[in-house]
Amino acid sequence: MNIKDMIIPFILAIGTTWAIQHFFFGPKDSTQQYEFSAPQSQLECSPLSKNVSFAEGKRKAEQIVPIETSWGSLEFSTNAASLSRLSFKRSMDGERVIGTIFPSNDQENRAFMVAIDDQTPYQYRVVDQKDTGSTIELTFEGSSDQVSIRKTFVIYKELHQIDLKLSVIPAKNQSVQPRIFYPAPIMPELKEQQAIAGDVLFGADTFKKELRDSIKPDNYWVKPTLFGAENKYFVHALVGDAHGFAQRAYYKLIDAKQLQAIVEGPVIDTEKNWNLSFYVGPKESSAMKPVSENLEYTLDYSGIWAPISRILLMLLNWINDFVHNYGWAIIILTVLMKLLLMPFSMRAKQSLKGRSEMQKRLQYIQQKYKDNPQAKAEAQSEFMRKHGLGLGGCLPMLLQIPIFLGLSRVLSSSIELYQSSFLWIKDLSAPDPYYILPVFVLLGIVRSAFNADAQQRLPLLAMALVFGAVSATLPSGLVLYIAIGAILNIAVGF
Repeated sequence: MNIKDMIIPFILAIGTTWAIQHFFFGPKDSTQQYEFSAPQSQLECSPLSKNVSFAEGKRKAEQIVPIETSWGSLEFSTNAASLSRLSFKRSMDGERVIGTIFPSNDQENRAFMVAIDDQTPYQYRVVDQKDTGSTIELTFEGSSDQVSIRKTFVIYKELHQIDLKLSVIPAKNQSVQPRIFYPAPIMPELKEQQAIAGDVLFGADTFKKELRDSIKPDNYWVKPTLFGAENKYFVHALVGDAHGFAQRAYYKLIDAKQLQAIVEGPVIDTEKNWNLSFYVGPKESSAMKPVSENLEYTLDYSGIWAPISRILLMLLNWINDFVHNYGWAIIILTVLMKLLLMPFSMRAKQSLKGRSEMQKRLQYIQQKYKDNPQAKAEAQSEFMRKHGLGLGGCLPMLLQIPIFLGLSRVLSSSIELYQSSFLWIKDLSAPDPYYILPVFVLLGIVRSAFNADAQQRLPLLAMALVFGAVSATLPSGLVLYIAIGAILNIAVGF
């Protein structure tokens, strides 16, 4: 084997592994840019208004109103008539609580605060609270010298939805422009995994996902139909605007980890009423779809592999309903995938044996007719016509690619695995803290390398090292799938 035969497969192994890591598990950057021509109205020409000026006055004691639903707990505050705390009930190895909005001392950083250019009311009072059966309605009123604001929150008991009925009454001879502020979901426990992004759906079906670091101070969108912010597992977004409140929408960067969405309404000088709907909940199709189908754009496994990802996630959840542990569910799913592909793998193994025999016979033809190129070409052509190219061994690999890519999306981004434990692993959505699974992946590929012929051994060893290193950074749920697959390959011999 010459040096060229060794170097080229080695480079291909490293390049392929890097590509998988970069394009499928690396940070997702913006894929679309929103371009607009010269502004068409005074509204679009005006500067973005991201700061809030509150009306002065004696501060009253804050009143907190707790609300309980089937999916979580909420606390509303009379300070800016805002949602001061939001936490979700999740069943992961027992019921746990995950928070995404927390009380803040920053007056401007409040969820569902309604601001105007000057004299924004900060002190509100609770004027009504009622239970309609499917919803709980909570009404606040506040005023300043320039405006009176009435806000009714409609909290759905079974849906991750909050409606805001907003009434704004400018004072006599006053014009005001209301803006609604709401933050991206914050999960302090994610630490370095916190990757806040903005989500925008504008036009008929143009969706854009912005990483926080790529959002420019002067970016804005005109009349979006979906506007919000997310982290890895949750979304806070405007999903309904029946009366056309949203004229522009943009983001305010609070600090290194916080992002605030701002939806700007029209300039008014008489009383106006709007009804807006917001989704506050997990990035789960089952929770999103009843509120708005547009929310599925935010799922990290949307796109070309979405149908496969959804089927595999449904199967994974179905298995988990029986075994009550996602680690064991992943192992069972891996075994099922291997059984499904076993007929193809057995055929591929036979094809590989036949290909080895074909190579020997081709070498014999080359040797026999080495002095007669025309006879050699005719003999090779006749041989290939009778026996084919011997590519049957590629079929299992081709079948595994969509399954692997679809499942990798699910295991890398699904909230089902968040804080779900398995044996020594406390969180299947995080890397293996003891690197046990990456070692299994490395050893599995090394074993395959020593079972291969000499020409394939070096690139397989290179792939083992690279895959082992990459696996140490991937979610342990995904690495568990890869490791069990490698072990099964060794156990059954393919």
